[in-house]
Amino acid sequence: MKEALNGISTQTLKPKEVIIINDCSDISYTPVLDAIEKLNARHIILEKRSGANRARNVGIQESFGEVVAFLDDDDIWLPNYLSEISSQYRDGADAVVTGFRQLGNESIVVVNQDTEVTKSSLLRGNTYCGMSGFSCKKEIIEELLFDEQLPNGQDWDMFVRLLLGNYNFRNISKELFLYRFQNADGIGAKLRTLKPKDIVHRLASANKHREFLGDFWYKKRVCDQILFSLKHKKNRLSWIVLAVRLTGIKATANFFFNMVKRKLLNKPMSI
Repeated sequence: MKEALNGISTQTLKPKEVIIINDCSDISYTPVLDAIEKLNARHIILEKRSGANRARNVGIQESFGEVVAFLDDDDIWLPNYLSEISSQYRDGADAVVTGFRQLGNESIVVVNQDTEVTKSSLLRGNTYCGMSGFSCKKEIIEELLFDEQLPNGQDWDMFVRLLLGNYNFRNISKELFLYRFQNADGIGAKLRTLKPKDIVHRLASANKHREFLGDFWYKKRVCDQILFSLKHKKNRLSWIVLAVRLTGIKATANFFFNMVKRKLLNKPMSI
């Protein structure tokens, strides 16, 4: 968290307010209390652990600025992040996403070249960024809020809802923050320990937007989520059987075809 707070303090355009939502963290905040005080940040501790979506919604409701920008505590905004997104809002944007660099391996850059968030990009998943590169006008995000029933995919779900609402949703094709990819206790690591029966609830965002996705992209998204990080999982055959049962042989075969293609081209999976 200290790196994230330092990233805020070095912004060329200073934020009007900083709100930290502590979702009953097991990690002590004592080492960063000075940094929190330096930013004059509000530190709100939730009464019980409620999950990322609830924490973000509390932050939205507690904020008073015209634009709400989100930052996960393990990511870092680059110094020009706020100034870059601010110019988009002055130009009429309702919401903004940006590209990023991989923290610890900054030569890896993930940037979508769209100038506006498009359906074609969202059909392929979240090909833009995670929450640390997302911001939105308060009056809009306060109306939509994050779906607290979703265990994952809340960023993609929000992006789809903004697109379907015909908001002016822009993408800045620049790397403006550092994203911590696959940290040891992150989502990716946790998914590797799941049993096949436990993955079903994690398909909620795809099921929610099945009509938006259409048959092909729905099956691809579900198959990708089931077989994600397959080489690290136990009982691989049971995962493959589940993919075939829920998405069919064609979608499952396409997953493995694309996996071999990426390996031959030495190309990583897109986000």
